Parts: sequence; C-alpha cells; structure tokens
Amino acid sequence: MRVTALLPTHDLSDEAVPWMEEIRDVFDELVVFLDEKRLTTGTLPRIQKVATRVERYTADCWYDWDLASMARECKSEWVFVIERDEQLSPEWKQSSWRELLKSSEFTHFLSPRRWIVPGGRYIVSGPWWPDLHLRLFRNDLAATTFPKRLHDTIQVPGPGGTLTNLAIYHHVLWLCDRNDREKRVEYYEQLRPGGGLRHYYLYEDYAPTLEALPPAAELNIQKEIGSMEVMPPEQIHAVRIVAKGFPALVKPEQIFWITVTATNRGIQKIASFQPHPVRLAYHWVDACTGDVVVFDGLRTELFPGVGPFSTSVLQMVVSAPPVAGSFVLEITLVQEGIRWFEKVAPELVQRCPIVVAV
Repeated sequence: MRVTALLPTHDLSDEAVPWMEEIRDVFDELVVFLDEKRLTTGTLPRIQKVATRVERYTADCWYDWDLASMARECKSEWVFVIERDEQLSPEWKQSSWRELLKSSEFTHFLSPRRWIVPGGRYIVSGPWWPDLHLRLFRNDLAATTFPKRLHDTIQVPGPGGTLTNLAIYHHVLWLCDRNDREKRVEYYEQLRPGGGLRHYYLYEDYAPTLEALPPAAELNIQKEIGSMEVMPPEQIHAVRIVAKGFPALVKPEQIFWITVTATNRGIQKIASFQPHPVRLAYHWVDACTGDVVVFDGLRTELFPGVGPFSTSVLQMVVSAPPVAGSFVLEITLVQEGIRWFEKVAPELVQRCPIVVAV
C-alpha cells in the first residue's frame, strides 16, 4: 500500500532538509503544501530539493491548514502528517513497518514523539514523553475530521493502534532560542487562552529529566502495536500504586513530579494504548471541606505499560491548584471513556497532603 507524507508549511530550515529527504525515502512520496502568503526567504529552493510534489495554498493564519483538502490531494491509501521541525526516528528505515498496513483491523496509528533538547538528548518526563500523536491514517474514510483550531487533533473513525518504537523526533526546543519560544507561547495563549503550552516550550523552567536518545530498536511487528481493551473489575482489583517523594509545599499552578510505583498482579497488561488507554490521574480535594477543587488533573501515560505480574516505577506529572490552601492530592488510575479505578477499587487511591502557598 502506498503512503503519502503530507507537510503543510511556510518555512523549512537548512537543518530540516535531511530530515525531509529521509521522510521522502521512507514513504512513497512527500507532498508539500506551501503557504505562499507567509513563505520565508530560502524556503522555496529547500522545498523543491526535498519534495516529490509541491502544492501551493494560502491560509488566513499560518496554523489554519485545510488538512481535509490536502488529504484529498494525496492519492495514496494512507497519509502520514509531518511538521517542519520533525524527524522520523531511525526505526522507520526498517521496511518491515509496512507490514502494519496490511491489517484490515486498524484505521489509524498513534506515534510517540520525543522532544529533543540541545545536545541531542530528549525529555523523558511526562507530558513531553511519550506525547502520542495521531499521524498515520487511512485516506479513504469519509467520517475523518480534521482540526479547526490550534492544537486540536485529527479524529479518525474505527480502531486505532499505538506504535511503541516507530517514533517522531520534535526539534523545536533547540531550533528556536528561548526568546523565540517565549514569543510562541505568548502568541499561542492569545489564539487559544489556556492553550499556550508554556511547560512544553519553556521546559527549562521545570527541570524535567533528560536522557540520551536510545539506539534504534529492531522492529518486531507482532509486538509493535499496543492495544488496550476494557479492564474487568477483577483486573482492576489486581492493580496497586504507591506514591513517594511528594512535596509538602508547592506554589499555585506549579508543575512537579511524584514517583509512583505501579504493580500489576493480574494477567492483563495495563498501558496507555488505544482503544481504551489507562493513565495515571489525580484529583485535588480541599483538606478542610472535602470539596473537589480539581477533578480532572493532568494525565501520565503508562508507556510502554505494566505487564502481567510486574512492577514499573513512573514519574507522575502534577499541576497544583490555582489557589492557595491545604489540599489532599488523590492519585488514582483512569481508563479513558470507561471508568475511574477508585469506583471499583477505592483502596487503590493514594492520598498526599500538600499545602499550596504563594
């Protein structure tokens, strides 16, 4: 089956040229949709060097891509959406990945994305990792919907798979200096209040854990796709979590991490895979009144998951409430769209007393 890589952009840096050449070689073609209204100096010859085909368009805003029309211009059975500051991980060079497309079961796949920092390392803390993105999808589904707002996602009907090794490298944190990233956050916040993603782009303020990029993994197609089915009550009762190292005092809206040990005594792997991902989550409760102040906190992915009869140590990302006071952080698990685990196993919840003060 043919796959078209789709790149909508107004800009392409010198650094990105070899990444796009790799993408063109991995897929059957690289079609670039070039925003002529905002075309930057030097971009056109770079695009002409890497693209199989160039289509021209004009958008009201740089992020206002008509991906639906662009996908229709791609004649392949599958489409892979790439951005101008991204690169494929080396696993994509193994041609065996195409075996994934032969299954009639899946209509789309989510890829993990690594945020690369200066020096070639990446951020292993959540939410930067695994930062799952839907990028590879069948191109013949009428019910597919494409984003209309900044940072919305593609929605594809049918079952999806989560890839474990076929990743994307995101280079924005070193391609753009601190000043440029601050301007980007400010602009994003204006476009979508509350959606500036400050912690993503100004990572230095949060001191997340960094590691060297892993060596390329040998693909095992039978194990590459992760899938998570609905967990029955008996499996939920087989899960335990223990929280350690939580701070006694934090500032309002401060982002911090807590070490959580997850033990799975059941026979079913628990992971943040489609179609029913399981994630670490939390609630903030007022210590005096018992009122829930924040019900839906940030999520932490279980990736690549906790296998049967095994234990994993996770760094759970938490955002403090926006107001000062004494609170209890209730740590739990949720299977998205199905249930919160404490509804079945209330003993699973870990409670951490934390004071929020200016």
